[in-house]
Amino acid sequence: MKDRKYYTTRIVTYYDIVKSVALRNIKVRYKNSVLGFFWSMLNPLVFLGIFVFIFSKAFPTIENYPLYAITGLIFWTFFSTSSNQIISSILESGAILKSFSIPPLVFPLSALVAALVNLAFSFIPFIGLMFFFGFQLKWVTLMIIPIILLFALFTFGFSLILCTLNVFFRDVSMFWGTINPAILYFTPVAYASTLVPEHLRWLLQVNPLFHFFEIIRDVLYYGRFPSLYYLGTSTAITLVTVTLSVVIFNKLKRGFISCI
Repeated sequence: MKDRKYYTTRIVTYYDIVKSVALRNIKVRYKNSVLGFFWSMLNPLVFLGIFVFIFSKAFPTIENYPLYAITGLIFWTFFSTSSNQIISSILESGAILKSFSIPPLVFPLSALVAALVNLAFSFIPFIGLMFFFGFQLKWVTLMIIPIILLFALFTFGFSLILCTLNVFFRDVSMFWGTINPAILYFTPVAYASTLVPEHLRWLLQVNPLFHFFEIIRDVLYYGRFPSLYYLGTSTAITLVTVTLSVVIFNKLKRGFISCI
């Protein structure tokens, strides 16, 4: 009974810390900003304008290209932004870790929570745009909720691995900042995977993001239940990534303080 009470208290405390740090991250990010949360929408809006202007004529086989592009851009922006924030979260909180007895996992988790809040706010205007471009709400649209959670878990696991390594090798964050924009074009965000020659399509499938964007598009663009193959593959990738990230993090976290 005492053990149960102890662990319950620890979980509640952990939750409160994560919530507080996440709120701090959101406030700091938009402190003294006139436009505030609008900045979380500006990046995908700019890319949407570029994609529609350049690629809508280049890919005439994609019906309703603006809707196709926007359903990918929302989630690409979430992945790109949250991965950058999670990777740098422990190093940026080095002073706090040295001064207080706080589990280091709090900071990557808080970065993920803050990114999910930004995603929720950015969905508000983008849903309006999606309806404007012909989006039809169906019962299968509800599938996007577990898909978002699955995608967030993968993003967290992947970013936590890089975050852990970044404490010891600062080149990790610089390397990721360099290749992150390139991955956008290696992921079917602005184009359909079917436009890639079949003998080269395996290169796309090497990219874990490919499988997530296929099920996202199934739900939000095609309005159908996601492919069981891609759904299963995405779930397997997430489980492996999260498990690996926890193992690496637990093995290396003892050396954080000495390297920060």
